[in-house]
Amino acid sequence: MATADLLSHIDRLPKIPKVVQELMDLVNSEGSDMNQISEKIAMDQVISARVLRLSNSAHFGRGRSVASVDEAVIRLGLGPIRTLVTASALMSTFPKIEGLDINEYWAATFEVATLCKTVAKELKSDQNEAFTAGMLHNIGDLLIYTVYPDKAQKVELHIAAGKTKSEAQQIVLSTDNAQLGGELARSWKFADTLVDAIAHQYGAVQGDSFSQLAAIINFSAKVDDNWDSLPDEEAKITWLNHQLEYSMLGLNESIVDSLDDIRGAGREMANSLL
Repeated sequence: MATADLLSHIDRLPKIPKVVQELMDLVNSEGSDMNQISEKIAMDQVISARVLRLSNSAHFGRGRSVASVDEAVIRLGLGPIRTLVTASALMSTFPKIEGLDINEYWAATFEVATLCKTVAKELKSDQNEAFTAGMLHNIGDLLIYTVYPDKAQKVELHIAAGKTKSEAQQIVLSTDNAQLGGELARSWKFADTLVDAIAHQYGAVQGDSFSQLAAIINFSAKVDDNWDSLPDEEAKITWLNHQLEYSMLGLNESIVDSLDDIRGAGREMANSLL
C-alpha cells in the first residue's frame, strides 16, 4: 500500500469549509485588512467563539472583557489571529476520529507548532509560516486513522517495539505521514513551501536543495518527544549537539532558554480551545 492508494480515499476526509479556507487565505495574504478579517470570522460561529475566548484569556485579556469579534481581532493582532484561524480551521474540520485520541493529537500538534514558531524566531524566519507548518506536519496521520484504523493500530505496535513513526508506517503502509501530509496539503491548496516542508520533514536535504522549514518541523518534533526527559541544561546541550537539524539550522545554545520558556504553552493553548 503506497501514497496513491491512501490518497484515493481522500474523499472520506471532511472538507475544510469554504468560508474557513477563504479566511485562511485572507489572514495569510500580504496587506490583510483587519475589517475584512473581522467580517469573515463573524461568518463562522466556532472560530468567532474561539477568537473571543482567546482575546479574553489571561494571556491577552487587558481589563474589561470584549464581546465583539471586531474588538477581539484588534486586541489579538494579526499574528495571533493567523495562528488561531489556522488551528481552528483544522480542529473544526477533524472534530473526532475513531481510534485516535483527538485531544492528545491536538495537544501535541499545538506544542510542535509553538516550538516551530519559537525556533523560527531564533532564526529570524517567518514565525507564522513556521507555526502553520507545525499545525500541518502530522495531518497525514489523520488520513491513515480515517481510512485504515486497523493498520494504524499495527503502526502503533511497531512504534511500541522501538521503531520510529516513519519506519513503522513504511513497514505497514509503504508510505508515511510526511508523504501523505504533503499531498493532502497540496490538495487543500496550501503554499508550495508548506507542502514541501511537510513532505520532506524527515529529510530536509533533497539533492542540492535544503528546506529550512522541514528541518524546523523535525527538530521541533524531536524536542517535543525528548525535552522533558533531559534533567538539566548540560544534558540538553549535549542532546542538542547530537541532533543533525540543530547543526543544519545553525542554532546555538541560547535556544535552550527559549525552549524552556515556551515548553507546554502549545498544550495549554490546545486545551483552552478544545
